[in-house]
Amino acid sequence: MTLDGENPRIAKKTTLKDVARMAGVSSATVSMILNGREGVSFAEETVKGVMAAAAKLNYGRERRAKAVIEGGPVILVVVPNVTNPYYATIIQAVQQAAAEKNYTTCISTTYRSLESELAAVQLAQSTGMAGIIFTMLAHPDEVLSRVGSKVPIVVMGDRRVDLSVDTVELNNYDAGSLIARHMCELGHKHMAYISTTLDSCNSIRMQRLKGLQNTISHLCPEGTLLVKSRTITPKVELDNLLIEYSVGHELAQGCFEDKKITAFIAVNDMVAYGVMDAVLEAGFSIPGDYSVCGFDNLLPSQFDKVALTTVEHYIQDKGHNALDLLHARISGQISSRNITRVEISHKLIVRSSTGLPRTRPV
Repeated sequence: MTLDGENPRIAKKTTLKDVARMAGVSSATVSMILNGREGVSFAEETVKGVMAAAAKLNYGRERRAKAVIEGGPVILVVVPNVTNPYYATIIQAVQQAAAEKNYTTCISTTYRSLESELAAVQLAQSTGMAGIIFTMLAHPDEVLSRVGSKVPIVVMGDRRVDLSVDTVELNNYDAGSLIARHMCELGHKHMAYISTTLDSCNSIRMQRLKGLQNTISHLCPEGTLLVKSRTITPKVELDNLLIEYSVGHELAQGCFEDKKITAFIAVNDMVAYGVMDAVLEAGFSIPGDYSVCGFDNLLPSQFDKVALTTVEHYIQDKGHNALDLLHARISGQISSRNITRVEISHKLIVRSSTGLPRTRPV
């Protein structure tokens, strides 16, 4: 006697031939696609057909088949946090491009922890996800050495020619230089750079700083750039939803005693908002007493009450490009012997938060 609907016979184990028969291709083709054989590429329609057949038949030998659900293969999008609108914008941009290509996305936050970055890779591998997009990779050498060619990866960040992985990049040195040139042309000679953690794990911030320092030194040899930073641990970043704003607010307050400083350059717009509030709360004006600028051109920076001078680097385009690049890698449109690097352009957006340096004492 059996329960209603139960098959008394033992279910036949699905074989590779079963998948091939359903997909209408050879067993060899199924094997190469499901095992991700390097140096071989197939039409996108063929890859999708094989993956769909493997999923429908619950073929368990290929882990990636487990990740194929009704919404399509799964892409893991790894971000440091979701409180900074920069990362929220990238996530949605990736999802826009993913929807067009029938991918589903999964979000993982790392707070720049090596353990969390490695855990994200393990999650993608163990559940058979189709690929990973790191919107920021704090420990590229450690993480990429563990991954090898097991899962397709795209990394977003600063220009680094030594990474053997597909990348969507911004030349942050040039972005810093652009801001420095703007401030020097206005006549500012003594400025402060306000940043969260400055170390080798945050090359974007370091490259912006180098661009600032070298350009100021070249255009204004008598000028100075005071560097103020606060080290943020992954736990602190996790626990404090407003950490970047708080760092900008706190470090700016510590600069008011230096009467020579006439301008603040924040590492990003979120830090700049904290700087601006600190300036105004201290009874100073922007840009009359202090000019303030940032990087990222987030939506609030465009508001009339904020009007922040900043660097636009097309966040939405970055997200679209990252997904398109990963899709090309997954579908075999890019040879395993090649690495693709996409560099995003940038431009200075001048608003009313920057102006001529003050001529009266504060």
